[in-house]
Amino acid sequence: MVNCMDKVIGYTIGETRIDELTFLAREAPKVGDYVKIKYDGSELLGMVESTIQGNLALEDILNIDHLEKIRKFEDNSSYYILGKIKVLGDVKDLNEEKALKLPRVPPKPGIPIYLAENDLLKEVFGKGHLKIGHLVTRNDVDVKLDANKLCSRHLAILAMTGMGKSNTVAVLLRELNKLKATVLVFDMHGEYRDIYCESEDLRKHIIEPKINIYKIGDEDLCDLAGVDAQATKQRPYIRKAIKEIKENHRESDFSTVNDYINAIISKLEEYKLYDNYKKDESSIQTAIFRLEDMLQFRKNIITLHYNPINDIREHCINIIPMEELDENAVDIVVSYIAKAVLDDRKKIIINKGRNFAKPVFMIFEEAHLIAPQHRKTRAKYYLSRIAREGRKFGVGLCLVSQRPKTLDAETLSQCSNLIISKLIEPTDQKHVQMASENLSEDLIKQLTSLNIGEAIILGPCIKVPAIVKVDRFDGRYGGEDLDIVKLWGESFEEETDDDFEDRIFDEDDW
Repeated sequence: MVNCMDKVIGYTIGETRIDELTFLAREAPKVGDYVKIKYDGSELLGMVESTIQGNLALEDILNIDHLEKIRKFEDNSSYYILGKIKVLGDVKDLNEEKALKLPRVPPKPGIPIYLAENDLLKEVFGKGHLKIGHLVTRNDVDVKLDANKLCSRHLAILAMTGMGKSNTVAVLLRELNKLKATVLVFDMHGEYRDIYCESEDLRKHIIEPKINIYKIGDEDLCDLAGVDAQATKQRPYIRKAIKEIKENHRESDFSTVNDYINAIISKLEEYKLYDNYKKDESSIQTAIFRLEDMLQFRKNIITLHYNPINDIREHCINIIPMEELDENAVDIVVSYIAKAVLDDRKKIIINKGRNFAKPVFMIFEEAHLIAPQHRKTRAKYYLSRIAREGRKFGVGLCLVSQRPKTLDAETLSQCSNLIISKLIEPTDQKHVQMASENLSEDLIKQLTSLNIGEAIILGPCIKVPAIVKVDRFDGRYGGEDLDIVKLWGESFEEETDDDFEDRIFDEDDW
């Protein structure tokens, strides 16, 4: 019996290259499926990147009546199928540790092309640690990602809203949990605070966002207090007060945040009494008001005697819900914690050696807000540092965004691994392509046709690029769309007719 996978589906034609082939086929293969080409002792694996169908008999017909008459007499011999194959490498000596090598000599035109058998694809895609889903074109071929290369070479998850980013993150968290990984999630919308998985007991730990007000820089404290960046008198006076206090007092000298901030305020009150500063009394008083406001409105995130590293639990999914923070507070909190993590891992490497490093994988939701393309932020600086240096110290980075074009290109370019779902806007596509040398023009074209839950995955974490149907997370998280119609109906049914009439006709409401 002939194996259906050994059936010739087409032949190479035209001018061939070592990385790209054009083929003529009997039947149209699925875009994203895999083929095999044998020649000169090599066994090349290729991915079908595009196909077109044509009909020689109908090429120059512009009259629909003529076309309908010709169709009555045509046969299949007038149809043709052309396609393009991206050559991925030689699988003859498949090795888990090494990437597939491209041939040095391209195949001749007329070489037969076969569908790659499932067993081969299982060898290529099934040797990783993290099961992310299965091939779109082969339901029985699971795709597993190499966790070492995913974390050390960083990851970006990019897609339009509603295309499955949150589900992908949830699946990754489940799989990382199986590996007893230490993960830190900066949860911008509180989507993962109550994450629950039916098949896996997630070791979850919630960390409330906090910063040590004594440890942050003077400028950060001013920003947190809402002192305008252009306030050229308020800021110098606050800096001067902080400097004098820190010269004479340690953090341990203060019991609470109020003690420390009130010490700064007391210094400012002193300045108001000096003749030299009388002319700036109004500015000094405004600075005092800002610090007092900070004590009232930022009391949920400012503290003393605090090191965020002590809050991070090893082998847990550590989640920092940040939905209640404004953009400025998010920037300060993210930069403060990211810096603390990087500094801590550096100390571990330097003091105890590489074998004692405790790797951390950090996931940043809404990454375009904390590392924007055309605006400086504190967090952007530290994310860029982690992207450049994190691999040496066991700090992995994952950027999640639905607006790639507004995400800092330099930081994105350091993310060698990409999971890209549907992207329609050309500027988003171009921005991603510029950040990844492995994303070809033909793969870019596939981004508009991906369905919900489908993604192109490429980078060191996977041996060859793949179009994957990401697994549906078997549990709950907060990123799913609301059933608005159902909620309207339920809320209406909860009201009695009397309540409804009272609310409509109560004179006090008019």
